[in-house]
Amino acid sequence: MDSYGLNTDHNSFTTAQPTFKPELLVPLNGWKTLHPNSTVLDSADAVYFGLQTNFSMRARAMNFPSSDLKRLVDLVHSKEKRCYLTTNILIYNTELIELHQTIELAHDSGVDAIICHDLAAIMIAKQIGIPFHVSTQANISNELSARFYQELGAERLILARELDLQDINEIIRKIKIPVETFVHGASCTAVSGRCYLSSEIMGFNPEFSANRGKCVQPCRRMYTFKGEESEVIQYEPYSGMFFNAKDLCMIGHIPELVKAGIRAFKIEGRMRDPRYIEETAKCYREAIDAYFDGSYNQEHVDGWISRLESVFNRGFHLGFYFSKPSLEDIERTIRGNQAKIRKIHIGEVKNFYPKSSAVEIHLVKGQLKIGDTIIFENQKDFYFEQIIDSMQVNGKPVKYTEIASSNAPIFVGIKTSARIPKTARVFRLSSRS
Repeated sequence: MDSYGLNTDHNSFTTAQPTFKPELLVPLNGWKTLHPNSTVLDSADAVYFGLQTNFSMRARAMNFPSSDLKRLVDLVHSKEKRCYLTTNILIYNTELIELHQTIELAHDSGVDAIICHDLAAIMIAKQIGIPFHVSTQANISNELSARFYQELGAERLILARELDLQDINEIIRKIKIPVETFVHGASCTAVSGRCYLSSEIMGFNPEFSANRGKCVQPCRRMYTFKGEESEVIQYEPYSGMFFNAKDLCMIGHIPELVKAGIRAFKIEGRMRDPRYIEETAKCYREAIDAYFDGSYNQEHVDGWISRLESVFNRGFHLGFYFSKPSLEDIERTIRGNQAKIRKIHIGEVKNFYPKSSAVEIHLVKGQLKIGDTIIFENQKDFYFEQIIDSMQVNGKPVKYTEIASSNAPIFVGIKTSARIPKTARVFRLSSRS
């Protein structure tokens, strides 16, 4: 398996040297992703998102209300970016009317394309006249499948994740429409999807189906092998979280991806927080631009990887681009997030005072000091990050607080440049020791 760094052994593609920059496609996780200080739309060329209907493969994300769609599209288009709506789950007969209404709303609201794979969604998109991109859920892994969707009218194909770069390049050379692939983010143990483990482990309940966007992620859990007489097989390769794939990270291989002819680079993360989405988008924006201005080098790659390690990740691997994943690409011992910077919940907002532009925090964990980075965030639509430069306890300026706990909370006043809602929770960023 290749390292994350530069590699020139995979550049022998027959595609002519591209003169276009690939589109950088970035996920949205609700309105808080687009908070007032967000840089997402500065970094992205396009965004993709779901609505609060039944049709998104991330049903548990903070999807947008249908009533907000026109406002969202107008905002994205005002920044001269493109927006794509996900309608990419399996569709049942009872949902066809609602699906038609959703796609029609997307068309009327100015959505640039829908992402889909069920032929019902494709047929409705064609009937309504909205462009469609075929999801990786369709598992397009050969040129005949690619030509089928091209002839059906697709404007873009998101290829199966099981393909290596040579396979991708061969398909690109045989079709006329752009190809998109994932370059960063969580990897499913079923690779391109079509997983039934979540539904099965929850009693075959369709409310927990991965193919309906409702996966409970059983692949991220700890397992052991047992024999028919309940004997436990303990030796190492066969115990632990052996379904738990590391995250994809291709920032060290931007030249190979561009030279293969891939036209859109997709970041996974519609259930991630704004820090992850913003930082990941920034890194890949810089990497793409650096390749085209000639400044892409190993020093920059190392810096981008360090920054990507500071936000949510399960460790990194290179997917199928250069070889099939091995045991080293499964994280079997460390559960969940390995980010070098942790977001620690420390309290809640008690009051906001607009005249003094100050917020009162009910601190119930740890301590705060001048220079700390804190985040105010609610579940749906608010996110604000700032460095503390002014702080009071009991009306007196302090440089740091005492250590608070749930039994001994502290009320802290902090100057802020944003209007903080009383529904906000408070987090402190801390280096992982």
